[in-house]
Amino acid sequence: MKEIIQLFIVLVCFSCHYTRIDDSINLGNKYRYIQDAPNTIIYHKSKEYQGVGIEIVPPIVLSYKFNNRYIIAKSLNVDEKTGNNDGKSIFYWIIDKETNGDLVKPLDSLYFNNQLRLLNIDMTL
Repeated sequence: MKEIIQLFIVLVCFSCHYTRIDDSINLGNKYRYIQDAPNTIIYHKSKEYQGVGIEIVPPIVLSYKFNNRYIIAKSLNVDEKTGNNDGKSIFYWIIDKETNGDLVKPLDSLYFNNQLRLLNIDMTL
């Protein structure tokens, strides 16, 4: 009977253990898209991804595409204090993966499309 109680206690303890599975998407050159909220693109400095990184595109990433050299993204600006996105702006991003995590500034749609043409980036969102 003592063994059954011990087994029950062990099962209860391990059933409460939560295992987190990494479902981020590797975009190449240490960039990753985090699918879970807050939907962001990060850069990690370590050789292997360890679950953390520098936020390059803030939440909420609405869409993205990537190739060997660039990542392009579209995001919805969110109020940092309230998390509210009502009436917030849409931002566009062009990330050169050869810059090793340098911060990128958001672009409006006109400048974004001009830069795509100027840099010969053959991707659209």
